[in-house]
Amino acid sequence: MSATPVTAAVLRSEEYLVDPFPVWRRMRDDHPLFYDDIAQRWILTRYDDVVSVLGNPQVYSARTYQERFRPVFGRTLAELDGPRHIRERTIVAPAFVGKSLEGYRPFIESSIAHLAHSLEGRDSFDLVDTVTSRLPLHVISALLGFPDDDTDFLFEVGNDVLAGLADVPELRAAGRAAHLRLAEHLGPFIADRREHPAADLISKVVHAEADGERLTHDEICSFISFLLAAGGPTTDMAVRNFWWALLADPTLLERCRDDHDFVDRAFSESLRRDGPIVYEDRRTNVEVEWYGTVIPADTDILVCLGSANTDDSVFARPEEFDPDRPDLLMGVERKPGYRHEGVAGHLAFGLGSHFCMGYQLARVEVVTATEQLLVPLGDVRLAEPQVPRITWFERTVHALPVVRS
Repeated sequence: MSATPVTAAVLRSEEYLVDPFPVWRRMRDDHPLFYDDIAQRWILTRYDDVVSVLGNPQVYSARTYQERFRPVFGRTLAELDGPRHIRERTIVAPAFVGKSLEGYRPFIESSIAHLAHSLEGRDSFDLVDTVTSRLPLHVISALLGFPDDDTDFLFEVGNDVLAGLADVPELRAAGRAAHLRLAEHLGPFIADRREHPAADLISKVVHAEADGERLTHDEICSFISFLLAAGGPTTDMAVRNFWWALLADPTLLERCRDDHDFVDRAFSESLRRDGPIVYEDRRTNVEVEWYGTVIPADTDILVCLGSANTDDSVFARPEEFDPDRPDLLMGVERKPGYRHEGVAGHLAFGLGSHFCMGYQLARVEVVTATEQLLVPLGDVRLAEPQVPRITWFERTVHALPVVRS
């Protein structure tokens, strides 16, 4: 890509959508604060600037998500800041860590085994269609305690709810209707788990409390609907991008076979270079100043996670995929934004109070699926080259056609 000036049109060009790294590099160097005059919002691209915004919810609010999420889900954690956000997150967060997370492993392994069985005897298939798009929903369905027959229902509802987040009235109405169908479906499960707690996620969320408070019925339904629509696709895209990197380099797959710890390190590097979420948006609560430009209160700002994770002032050779790199923090589940003595944590799942609560669950899913499904496939290769592409706020490959040799 030639070094043409960065404009809003460039950010919508085909060249950028399939290879954003050169543009991000120029933005960090020449336009660290960039104004998108088409969408009428500011964009920050440097690692330290992104950390500063995401780590300061008092100044940079997540309330932008109200406009997209509330018409579909009702009120969700994603749009909250301050005491209300702390209350709800404190109630549900324990369901995704520690003993709860370990208790989910049998559900995850069973879901992976089911998908692996569907590939038996097949010499060619698309891993997106057959595995990655289905794995998160299989896992979520199992965690919720739903019967296997409900997986197709969740797949349909999840797609409709996710599509409803677009700023299209018809899609938004369909998304709301899908959320209400899910809430109706959840009703008997929630009522039963109130009286007869089990080991599933619904039971944990229904009975979790903080300072004597529990989530209301509507809050539980909104939380699960949001988990389905946001957590499922994000995990799907994270698996796709990771497996794309492994399939593009057979030596990486071979190392995954020989070294359990390498799988986890390689996934961390995949999240850094090829994280599925490109941007997060915030809105200023007060007037702020960046690089000599005063930005009024109630102004939208995007922080570019993809650019921050490939900032060459933080990571050497940032556009290379290198699971052995010494400057990426490895083996620590939750230190996004950490930067000390030449080592930094990636920002693929955000930072601060809105750090992705399901990150550890997604990590277990991806690493376990890689070890128990992709690696045992044996001598498998991409049938045709694939390239991640930016669509809306995401960057992912859209197919992984493979053949067994």
